[in-house]
Amino acid sequence: MVSLVDLILLTGFLFGHSALWVAMFNRVHALPFPCRLINALEKVHVVILVAGPSAAVWWLCSGPAAESRLTDLLMAHPWLAGYGVVCGGIGVFIPTIWVVRRLHQPELAQPLSNHTELVDVQRELGRSLVGSRSAALLARIPGNQLCDLSIHDKVLLHSRLPRSLDGLTIGHLSDFHFTGKINRDYFDYVVDRANAMDVDLVAITGDIVDKNECVDWIPQTLGRLRARYGAYFVLGNHDKRVSDVPALRAVMRDAGLIEVAGRAHELEIAGCRIAIAGNELPWFRPPGELTGEQTGDDTFRLLLSHSPDQLAWARRRHFDLMLAGHTHGGQIRFPLIGPVVSPSLYGVKYSSGLFYESPTLMHVSRGLSGLDPIRINCAPELAKLILRCQP
Repeated sequence: MVSLVDLILLTGFLFGHSALWVAMFNRVHALPFPCRLINALEKVHVVILVAGPSAAVWWLCSGPAAESRLTDLLMAHPWLAGYGVVCGGIGVFIPTIWVVRRLHQPELAQPLSNHTELVDVQRELGRSLVGSRSAALLARIPGNQLCDLSIHDKVLLHSRLPRSLDGLTIGHLSDFHFTGKINRDYFDYVVDRANAMDVDLVAITGDIVDKNECVDWIPQTLGRLRARYGAYFVLGNHDKRVSDVPALRAVMRDAGLIEVAGRAHELEIAGCRIAIAGNELPWFRPPGELTGEQTGDDTFRLLLSHSPDQLAWARRRHFDLMLAGHTHGGQIRFPLIGPVVSPSLYGVKYSSGLFYESPTLMHVSRGLSGLDPIRINCAPELAKLILRCQP
């Protein structure tokens, strides 16, 4: 019979094992590896992640559990004991970090206000928006919000915003993932609602197309986006999956969107200068340079970056506001725990929301779709950011 000590050790091992391989999964997806290598590593991660619990079930049900204690098994296999110690340490470390992060609220980590409208787009349009068998199967999962849309009006306070720009509005859209798994009608609706926001600027922060056949969607969808001072874009890691990335960029530009990857676009609004730059690291180079010396201290500096991991890069170059995506909010958010999977070098730290690390305020979008259309307690996001200066 399995002892209480064995059960405690086994539970700690399984928790640490799962946390270790999920953490590695998150960080691998934040690196500039080729798509085929990423896909192969993803399968390896899943196999190893499942192998631990499967071995534990075997040991309990049909293995030597009835004949020997787990401690005896570990002593007989030093490599297993070493791995168990690592997993146990991680099992203690992860909850500790989680508690510390919950207790520590970074400065300006919350908007002044956030009006939210949740729309069931399928019900609104009166027809199915699922375009593939895999998506149809996932849509049957209870609570899947794959075709919901969370529309936010977020008021953000910014200490460096010039008074003449008080009330500047930005539509933040990210991670469309045109694959055909979700019909184009969904994205047409997103664009219609984005246009209804009546913003000054539109910012698109990457992962637009996964499939070559969906590049043709761009003129009829993103090409209809409207803003008083233009719509700007950078690409993301999934955009490398199309066969001709330069052609994709050209289609975006021909549709009226302004590319800022590796460069800065300057404009003047209400007598104030704004510099909008783009960073597609680590997947596309160069990132471009934008410093206070180049733009002047009176210029408000906005960075579009696909990955929130580029926050340190933005801070070193004194960006005032950074917009990012890539993490999808984790796609599945558990009660109390929150997200677990987030493709970032920092794990779930920047999975979604608002963050301030001086001098940069960063907004991370949950995105509008995903390669795997599953959303549990994490609806796709369309955000209108309303900037306010200090009183």
